[in-house]
Amino acid sequence: MAESNKMNWQVILGLRFIFVFFITCAQLREFIPNIDSDFLYNLRKFTAIGNVIALLLLSGYATANSIKNNPEGFYQRRFFRIYPLYFCAIVVSLLPFVIVGNKIVTLHSKPIVLPSLLSIVEHLTLLQGLAFGTFTSNLPLWPLGILAPCYLLTPLLHRVSDRIIIFAIAFSGSLYVAVPFFYKLFFDKPLPYYPELGYELPFFLFAWAWLLGFLYFQKQNKKAGIIVLASGFIMLILNQSRTGFYAIMLYLLACFALIFAPQIKLPKAVGKTFEYLGNIAYPLYLFHKPTYIFAHKLLGVTNSVTHIFLALLVGVFFYHAVDLPLRSRNRLLATQGE
Repeated sequence: MAESNKMNWQVILGLRFIFVFFITCAQLREFIPNIDSDFLYNLRKFTAIGNVIALLLLSGYATANSIKNNPEGFYQRRFFRIYPLYFCAIVVSLLPFVIVGNKIVTLHSKPIVLPSLLSIVEHLTLLQGLAFGTFTSNLPLWPLGILAPCYLLTPLLHRVSDRIIIFAIAFSGSLYVAVPFFYKLFFDKPLPYYPELGYELPFFLFAWAWLLGFLYFQKQNKKAGIIVLASGFIMLILNQSRTGFYAIMLYLLACFALIFAPQIKLPKAVGKTFEYLGNIAYPLYLFHKPTYIFAHKLLGVTNSVTHIFLALLVGVFFYHAVDLPLRSRNRLLATQGE
């Protein structure tokens, strides 16, 4: 295996954008009329959950790289990379209710309703996993409730033995596999969408993916690669709630990227493009849902390509207007592991 400092981060950043793009396509349902025949919306077959798991794997690896190569100021870097854009996304997600009203009717699914005050506070404090309700105008924010405690625990995980991390992976993975079965057994109905579970269950159910990425960076040998590949594959086979075959393919793609990216040589122009797309992936992820709402209700947009294009423009805007200036001012421009 190649050493971590030989990692081709441009490959990882490009893949990050692809995973986020698939998630933005899955969120088009409420805003386009012909959902069965729309090509972009049908990319939802790759499933939002499958892409979230793949992104968590990449995040765990990148975070381990960050804490190892530059432990000083880790929390500061994480805060300025994550929270300012996240705070803006919360505010932007509330603006449609100011303009349209407390209930936003869409083409499909239930109306989007104003989040409760407790839910707003919960999300502002990155505690989405508690039981105060979902943030319906920007439901994709829920994985940040998984990442936040992972970042808080990173300095500790950096110091503990690999056995403890493996135990944590086994515990989280066991919950991921078992909870849908127990939910069906006790409530006689399928497991609801994960962010609706509350009580920090999403964190415990999905931490395994982030921890596998973290562990692979720590070891980076053939045995670790097999563990990462096999563990996630088995868990996704045993629990196919809202995932399925395509999610398994995404997970394997993320694994192979971590293993083989150091050997990949990209043309300079392609590498720079991947790097830029990877940097706008986070703001695109945060702002695509409220962008769809604004585009649909204020501009009457019902075309999936237009929705995606506008979401990209908004992501680019917030990257250059908020993210880049803040990190530049605080000298946090490095993309590797961030």
